[in-house]
Amino acid sequence: MNTIILRNRFPQVAVVALAAVTLFAFARTYYLRVWFDLPPLSRAAHLHGILATVWLALHFTQARLIAAREIALHKRLGIFTACVGVFLAWQAITMSMASVAAGHAPPGRDPLEFLSVPVGTTTMFSLFLMSALALRRKSEWHKRLMLLASTALLIPAAGRLDALIMVPLGLPRAVIGFWLTLAFVAWAWTNDWRRFRRIHPAYLYGGVALLISVPLRRWVGFTDAWQPIAKWLVGAPGG
Repeated sequence: MNTIILRNRFPQVAVVALAAVTLFAFARTYYLRVWFDLPPLSRAAHLHGILATVWLALHFTQARLIAAREIALHKRLGIFTACVGVFLAWQAITMSMASVAAGHAPPGRDPLEFLSVPVGTTTMFSLFLMSALALRRKSEWHKRLMLLASTALLIPAAGRLDALIMVPLGLPRAVIGFWLTLAFVAWAWTNDWRRFRRIHPAYLYGGVALLISVPLRRWVGFTDAWQPIAKWLVGAPGG
């Protein structure tokens, strides 16, 4: 049993670390907002916060069940976890489009340009989630793709960290997201290498794709081809 627990420790610890980053990044604007003088959140924003929190809690629970060899319960709970993930992706993209349609975006960013970031984030999360579900019978692929799915959600937290850390120091924004993602991907690679002296293809190719996607999400928003797509997504005139 001790060997099994050790073998499964990394997924649990990694999810806890992802949750810690998320909690810290959104502490002021969501989890501890009652202690600050902030405008009320919309229902969509509240729902999104709840869904994202539930997703991370379920991911941790699923990793714990595997460590405890509760395979049957893991599979049953997996159905609900998958539904939460799909609903989270749908709700995130619809909320983002509604926010952009209302003219909301981070300071200094054009809303239509910025839309490429949440669209890219939701796309990467969905691709990893769907791949993990398709390969659910291949546990080594499944658990790694699920962790990459949760790692793909770091970018919104990174945006909050930019506001907390980079802006007050007068440093460039939009860099924390890449380095945070790199840290988690490198951690996963190191864990595989330490155990097997090789990196599993799910982590290797999925991690590279995730790293490339981080600056790509931002770059796409500045291309001429993105504007008509963004306008069509939000139902703006000319889309």
